[in-house]
Amino acid sequence: MTVAPLQEGLGPLAVAYLERQAWFHRAIADRPAAPLGVAAYDVLRPSDPGLGRLVLQRGAQRFQLLVGWRDPSRVAGVLQGRDAALLGAVRDEPGGRHVLAYDALADDELIVVLLEIVTGGAETARRARRVSTLVSHASLVFDERLFMKCYRVLEQGERPEAELMFRLDAVGFNAMLAPVARWRGHGADLAVVREFLPSALEGRLLALTSLRDVLAHATADERTSERAEAELDPDAETATAGGDLSSEMRRLGQMTAGFHLALAQAFAEEPATGAALAGLVAARGSGGRLDELQRAVAGIEAGAGGQLIRVHGDYHLRRVLRAETGWLVAGFSDDPLYSSSHPDPSLAPRVGSPVEDLADMCFSLHRVALEGLAQRPPDDAGLAAALATAWERRNQRAFLAGYLGAERADRLVPADRAAVEALLEAFLLVREQRYEATPSGE
Repeated sequence: MTVAPLQEGLGPLAVAYLERQAWFHRAIADRPAAPLGVAAYDVLRPSDPGLGRLVLQRGAQRFQLLVGWRDPSRVAGVLQGRDAALLGAVRDEPGGRHVLAYDALADDELIVVLLEIVTGGAETARRARRVSTLVSHASLVFDERLFMKCYRVLEQGERPEAELMFRLDAVGFNAMLAPVARWRGHGADLAVVREFLPSALEGRLLALTSLRDVLAHATADERTSERAEAELDPDAETATAGGDLSSEMRRLGQMTAGFHLALAQAFAEEPATGAALAGLVAARGSGGRLDELQRAVAGIEAGAGGQLIRVHGDYHLRRVLRAETGWLVAGFSDDPLYSSSHPDPSLAPRVGSPVEDLADMCFSLHRVALEGLAQRPPDDAGLAAALATAWERRNQRAFLAGYLGAERADRLVPADRAAVEALLEAFLLVREQRYEATPSGE
């Protein structure tokens, strides 16, 4: 029997449901007041259990809500205590029977059905699990091999992360979590599916483990006296620690160079003039040493500034994974609901110097060093600080050496190594200033 709730009954329930969600209120914060209503209703599976999609609109903002429905007698067993997912009772036709409507992402069976719909039947799964997040998208894992990001906040046109993944895949870049499917409708990306590697390790966790090993290695024999600190060679201690990360950072640098070359191939690129590079620095910050570096960068000779390409724009250790096959790029966007620096639903596309991404990664190593130091006891603060600084410096150098030594990477950055260092220093100073202003951000 075909069952599909009527829009006139489902719409008010959906509006009330969204207005109960914390992520929705964060999304509309500081936006002009406007009524919320249904802009589109698509029946994806007209049966019991059924599945539909509502696009709701509030001013210029649009939201996606996937709705499931079943006979009321069966809903309690399906939701298994997730009563907050209920929308309410609605008729399937004038004078017809009532069904209970609810957020479809709370229904294990419908989540699996959704995977088939999103992938056009190319993928199926036996089981699914939700990744608990309070963000502008829902995260789902299927059979521990596929990951779906289902967008709640919709963007008109192409979503930057989906565009990046599929364009990079088209030019043969495979050092990333491979894209599997892209679901589009109503002029927007609705969901993306990519591979899921449960055994891969986040770059930040790998770096923290390395730093902790360095600090523990240096203090294991309680060398905490002033004399011991004076005699200790932090660079030597860091190089000989069992958790030395430098070889991995060199490999990460090599992968990053390949990533940038693929971005240059997948999107437009153009020669970077000294004036353009100085303008990038000026757009990010000014004052003191930054002004000196800006003038130095402006003097880069024509044809020696490298390239301007589509950059990642937020490239740090949480964005990369170490898998069995090597380093992978794992993330391309931020959630606006948890980032004051990005007003759009995802990280806006930006053309810039590849050195900006290098600065992001180098600063991320600095952040890990600070995090590791914060976990040390006060008694060995001086020794730990010296070792953390040596660890940070060693791994930054390894990362940059891997990048600059990679085949064809030299065409992306200024030809003069001193110019590269000036540009890198400028972007690092900008990141320090931003971190001091908002220390909770990555």
